[in-house]
Amino acid sequence: MNILLWRNWVPLYSYPATFSSLSKYSIGGTCCQLLWHAKKLIEIGHSVQVLGVSREDILEEGVDFVGAVDRDEQGKSLHSGRIRPPDVILLEGAFAAAEWLKTIFPRAKLIHIGQNIDRYGHLKALKIEKAIDAYAFVSPGHHADYCIRYPRFRHKFFMIRNVVPWFRLYSNVTIKPVEDTIAWVGAWTKKGLRQWAETVQLVLRKFPSYRWILYGPNHGTHIGEISPDIFSRLNFRDGSVSIKSLPLIELAQEISSARILLVSLGHGTACISALDAHEMGRPVISGNDIVFKYNNPEGTGIRAFYDNERFNAIVRLLGDPELCDRLGDIGRRMIISDYTEINQENDLKLVLNYLGIVDRIGQVATHFPPGDWAMEFSDWSDRIKRKIRQYRIA
Repeated sequence: MNILLWRNWVPLYSYPATFSSLSKYSIGGTCCQLLWHAKKLIEIGHSVQVLGVSREDILEEGVDFVGAVDRDEQGKSLHSGRIRPPDVILLEGAFAAAEWLKTIFPRAKLIHIGQNIDRYGHLKALKIEKAIDAYAFVSPGHHADYCIRYPRFRHKFFMIRNVVPWFRLYSNVTIKPVEDTIAWVGAWTKKGLRQWAETVQLVLRKFPSYRWILYGPNHGTHIGEISPDIFSRLNFRDGSVSIKSLPLIELAQEISSARILLVSLGHGTACISALDAHEMGRPVISGNDIVFKYNNPEGTGIRAFYDNERFNAIVRLLGDPELCDRLGDIGRRMIISDYTEINQENDLKLVLNYLGIVDRIGQVATHFPPGDWAMEFSDWSDRIKRKIRQYRIA
């Protein structure tokens, strides 16, 4: 099949977000997962083009990155024949082009990879369901959450999980000795960063040997320093807080040296930062929603939300370094088992195989699931009918 991966109208970076960029720049999680998708689809045997991550044409590892600086150039690329007519289009974390692409390629099947199907972005994505053939969620908790919240869309809901490319990248990472550091990993806009700052301020008073290092992106809307309001009216001693932006391998090495890692307090979809921390053998303290129930499950870290929960979680782990190592070891085993490239490959194959036959299945593929009341009535009715049949036999 010809498969097109579409990322954005305008590339987020001043450099191409391609495989060769990974060792040089801080590329966001969505673009990294796009690269894993592209590589895996090539390995499966498909022809892959990528639009919206580069301003110049680049061919790397069999993937054709089509250069375009804006929407007009993308349109010219499509109409000039530079883009092969796709059988499937993957909307990589953005859906703004869904209806446009469906108009140009009406026979193509569109899959929205839901890096932004979250509490604030889902309504717009679901509103254009006529243009989107499948919604792919990026973690088990993300998938489960929306199957419960929006049952009438379940026939369009799949999972293409985010993964940690262990064999491709991280198996060769040099693990560093653990130091007295607390790490945050994530965009400055992630939920809870201000709340974490308030909590860590108190923790560092109790554990003065520790430092807080914040690892964030340096691209798109996140260029530059942290917003001043994150630290407004908070007092940290000099040198106790630092901010860094690193490419993947260097980031992984630094994560491996942190005693604990803090991530978003929720409203995310997969939290790749938590997966990276587990892979590097470090415990995670995260939010406490259904996504983190799967991405930071029991035995790999602690889930918290309120201020006292956050404080107690950090203090408990900092007071027991051996426990931190034990949680980290369990987390690494979870990643190698559940979040590897082969799992993502199987997810991709499942949705592609389905879309290849969905037209033959027809309308019967879109039966809406019964509601809770209908299921309860069905159970009650079955019990009554069974007793009646037994009575007649007797």
